[in-house]
Formats: sequence, C-alpha cells, structure tokens
Amino acid sequence: MQELEKEIEELENVRSKCLNCTKCGLCKTRTNIVFSGGVPNHKMMLIGEAPGYYEDMQGEPFVGKAGQLLDKILASVGFERNKHIYICNTLKCRPPENRDPLPEEKAACREYLDAQINILKPRIILLCGRVAVNSLMDTKLGITKLRGRWFEGPNFSKMMPIFHPSYLLRNDSREKGSPKWLMWQDIKEIKRVYEQMN
Repeated sequence: MQELEKEIEELENVRSKCLNCTKCGLCKTRTNIVFSGGVPNHKMMLIGEAPGYYEDMQGEPFVGKAGQLLDKILASVGFERNKHIYICNTLKCRPPENRDPLPEEKAACREYLDAQINILKPRIILLCGRVAVNSLMDTKLGITKLRGRWFEGPNFSKMMPIFHPSYLLRNDSREKGSPKWLMWQDIKEIKRVYEQMN
C-alpha cells in the first residue's frame, strides 16, 4: 500500500479543492460534495452518474437502494467496496430532483474526474450508466448496445459500460436476457479480467 500514499495525498488535495468549488450553480443547492467512496487503488474504478438524495445527505456515492444493489452485485463475485474498488461520479454535486447533469455542469466538474483517473491510473474502469458512458466515450450508442464489451480507456485502461443499479431496480426480472441476467454476465467477465492482472 505504500506506493499509494502519494496518490491518496494527491486525491485529498483535489477533494479539498472540490469542497470549495463554485464553478456551476449546483454549489448553491448541494448539501455535500460527493467526491469518492470505496478504496483508492490502481486496479479498478467505477464511475457513476451523479449523486442522488442519500448521497448528497451522506457525502458518499452509491449509499441508497442502488448502492445496496451495487454492493450485492460486487459481492456476488467476491468484491468488496472497501477492499477492491474506487467509486466516484461524473458530477460531485446532486442535480435538483436527480435530473440529468447539464453539459455545463459536466464540463465544470470534469477536472475533478480527470484528476481522479489520472492520479490512480486504474487498469479497469467501469462506466456505470448512460451519463458516465456519454461523458467518457464518444458514441451515440445506448448502454444496452455497449454494455459487456471492453473498450480502450484513458492511461491504457480497459473500460466497460455496465447498467446502473437504479435501472436494474426498475427491471426486476432475472430471466435469461434480462438486464439483471446480463449484469451477472458482465460482473463475471469483470472478475475474470481482474484476476488476470498481477
């Protein structure tokens, strides 16, 4: 873990800057900034969309029902939030009523996301949901066409779009071909690639 000490310090410096950010209108409506969760590491990062109500209240990503489902998905292949994955969002502040982030909000927040990626240089990046995909990939394809496939990401990482847990909560079927069934295929593939890394 010693090799990570410098990166953790750098992330803390970025977080401190983010705490006082007033680059877009969301600074007026947020309760907390939601900078990151999980554990800083060089192996795996998950990038979500934007904080929701519970995230805004607690200052941590994925803590509501969607977060509980994410933890179950990770646990199904032996991953733990506080051991294996660094979690952040495209936006660090909650948009009112959980609406989609505006282009100017994503642009204002981009320096923080880029810093998180460039400091940790994770080897696997999971793009969780449509907003994260649209923020990091130049594509018009929807998440259902992109999920489960590996793409080249920043710093020679492998990047995979995955369904957002909130989408899975709205699509409860576990039948073959359903979103939950597809997510199970994707998390097994992610685990396979993760285990191949040194």
